[in-house]
Amino acid sequence: MVEAGDLPAWHQITVISERAAIAEAVFEQFDAEAVTVLDAGSEMAVENAPHEHPDFEASRIVGLFVHGTPVEPIKTALRQMLGARVEIEITDLANQDWASAWLAQHPPLRFGARLWIAPHSAPVEADDQAVVVRLDPGLAFGTGTHPTTALCLEWLAGADLAGRHVLDYGCGSGILAIAAARLGAASVTAVDIDPQAVRATRDNARTNEVADVIHTPDMDAIAGQPFDVVVANILAKPLIALAERLAEHARPGTPLILSGLLSRQADSVRSAYERAFSFTPGAERDDWIRLDAHRRAD
Repeated sequence: MVEAGDLPAWHQITVISERAAIAEAVFEQFDAEAVTVLDAGSEMAVENAPHEHPDFEASRIVGLFVHGTPVEPIKTALRQMLGARVEIEITDLANQDWASAWLAQHPPLRFGARLWIAPHSAPVEADDQAVVVRLDPGLAFGTGTHPTTALCLEWLAGADLAGRHVLDYGCGSGILAIAAARLGAASVTAVDIDPQAVRATRDNARTNEVADVIHTPDMDAIAGQPFDVVVANILAKPLIALAERLAEHARPGTPLILSGLLSRQADSVRSAYERAFSFTPGAERDDWIRLDAHRRAD
């Protein structure tokens, strides 16, 4: 006998493409219950200028649909928009299967002694002193699983942010801004060139009850405004181009945290900032590196 819980409850449609935004739009057009976009590879393949949106070499876009949703029209639309040879995989999942698989792929992650990043439905076994940020997987580099984000979260978890004003330059999902706010920052300014990222940051800030601490102005609106901590988790090429601008946002003594670059790119990025900043040993993981610096008084 088949138990009710074993019956298919969802169609999971996965597509591999370099044009994630188009695949995501197709899924949303067909009323997907959830859409997740993850990096299908291990590295960024393209580095864009500061005012361009970075692309992955390929993304894995996963759409979740209620069982019984016609899948052939979705497949047809994907092939029309992405090409006839696009890779599409369809899996039927029971409610229990989906929840177990989803949570297995995205378990709670701990950074430092007390910071946790966890999906909304995931139990976190932590003491009362723990700081838990709830964030469901979405855009890549937004949930703490990638080394660049993890390296920044580890720095934030070990820093004294109480009463400080933090700048998160290139906020993405808002994970770093939210972590800073939950760790005691007086205010966090989160900016990004992508309007979707700004909307995601606002939504996630509300979910984590820090919307009153996190501000998301236009980038031009903060020109020259100084902060107590500056974090930029983007890419090497934009970081180099932004050196002068980020220096303007740093008071003497302000920590500067740069991430999103490979170890072999560290010297080039460091040299762009050495005129205004003094560097201390950073951290490295899986060939990705975080550069730590402080704004000099001179």
